Amino acid sequence: MINFFCLSEVLWSLKKFFYIGILFFVLFTLFLSGCLNQDSGNKSSTDYNWSTMDEGPYNDKVSFATSIDLFNWTDSGRVLAEHASVPGAVYKDGVIYVYFVDVSVDGVPERIGLVRSSDNGSTWSDKEYVVFKGIGDKVPVDPAPFLLDDGRIRLYYFDINEERSSAYPGRENKIYSAVSSDGVNFVQEEGVRFSKAGIYDPDVVKVGDTWKLYVGDVSGNRVISAVSIDGLNFTEEGVAYTGGAVPDVYYEDGVYYLYTAGIDISTSKDGSSFSKTLYSFRSSHGMVTADPSVVKLENGEYIMFYKFK
Repeated sequence: MINFFCLSEVLWSLKKFFYIGILFFVLFTLFLSGCLNQDSGNKSSTDYNWSTMDEGPYNDKVSFATSIDLFNWTDSGRVLAEHASVPGAVYKDGVIYVYFVDVSVDGVPERIGLVRSSDNGSTWSDKEYVVFKGIGDKVPVDPAPFLLDDGRIRLYYFDINEERSSAYPGRENKIYSAVSSDGVNFVQEEGVRFSKAGIYDPDVVKVGDTWKLYVGDVSGNRVISAVSIDGLNFTEEGVAYTGGAVPDVYYEDGVYYLYTAGIDISTSKDGSSFSKTLYSFRSSHGMVTADPSVVKLENGEYIMFYKFK
């Protein structure tokens, strides 16, 4: 005879396992979906549709101008990179390295692009992308390369992912750095180089044993300076310039030259307080000329990279 009591117990157990299985499947699906849809800044890839944005770096281009005196500049009329912004340059072993923020691919967060020239800017390599190791979920932008005494390139940068993922309006923006022997593959350095609310666009120079970091306070339209004895730990010095941001500083023969978005040119004897000169540069390319970066070539000529739109 059939034991109906035992049968009902078996059916009830099977029903419990069925419901538990459904619950587990739903939870696992939600978890997997969250993992697959998560990228830097917890944003979906559709948030990086650069080509559809009315504002932003997709419409920016990178070009350069030349000078023999750091004041008067001749436009090259050439485009080095499209959908690119905030160039930063360094000169190493006869090669110009130009880094920039690249947003040429929809659905992909900002990347650091690179082009090189070994003939003083006459010809340029194809674009390649910088590779970072040890940066976690950081998204480096505003690259500021510096040539170290040992031949490595240190790239100071701002992590834009941290800004995106923070809802705290009073947070401090942080400047980080990574180093490379070949200029392409970079390894993150530990710690934060400098932090302050509202800062962007780092630039670093070294005069004697003193390092100076300049950052732009865009909302205040000013440049903040900081000092260091090792290039890694910077202490705020104060406001170096008011009336422009996005700084680039070049030092030569006892004079600091400050180039700000515009591009306006200022000078200083101590690098801590700048005075605006009568000199400026405006590209013939477009309406906006900004984000300068100046290096000196072996032939004694200066070359300034900038963005325009």
